[in-house]
Amino acid sequence: MPLVGLSGAVLFGVLRLAYVFFYLPLRTTPQEAGYGYLEILSGQLVGTAELVLLFAAALLAGTLALGSARHAVAGRWRDAVSRPSRDTLLRLARRCAFAALATVLLCLPMLAWILGKEAQRGTAVRNIYLLHFAQIPVLAVQASTVKVSWTATMPAGTPDLSRRKCLLFLGKAAGTAVFYDVATEESLQAPSAQILLTFPHTATVWDSGCSE
Repeated sequence: MPLVGLSGAVLFGVLRLAYVFFYLPLRTTPQEAGYGYLEILSGQLVGTAELVLLFAAALLAGTLALGSARHAVAGRWRDAVSRPSRDTLLRLARRCAFAALATVLLCLPMLAWILGKEAQRGTAVRNIYLLHFAQIPVLAVQASTVKVSWTATMPAGTPDLSRRKCLLFLGKAAGTAVFYDVATEESLQAPSAQILLTFPHTATVWDSGCSE
């Protein structure tokens, strides 16, 4: 049980780092966007496991193919076509699984930073997938183009988001919605109960009426 708890803490730490790297260029934090411990683990655990299994299977297949090729080049045809023993196969599978896990956990923060910088320049990000046709989730983050209108009197001291044309919606937490203005490079907040969000579903803020 302590090992499970430690593994969960390490996994959460790496995944949270990826979220931090995504939202850092957008001048906010995962917590402000609504991603706490449970949200990150529940949203990422399945996707991370799928990625690890995918990479582990690819590594295992590549290792077995390379071993067969080496035997064939050396003229050991029987060894080239023979099936590895169960112990050998299990040992290779464990090594490939550890290598795949390390690769995924190392690459996630890097990928998150790259996509965060893209969002900073105005590109909409609605979840990050490894393969679009396979829809394998990598990070459940968002920076969606949005139009804001007020449904109640605008609180004093709150920026008038309805006049902003370059907004990305980042998420909400504790009744507060968080936005990023690409034109002014500001992180903005507003009470989520007093605004109405409309998502144009455009690829960039520049496609939805934003201008320098």
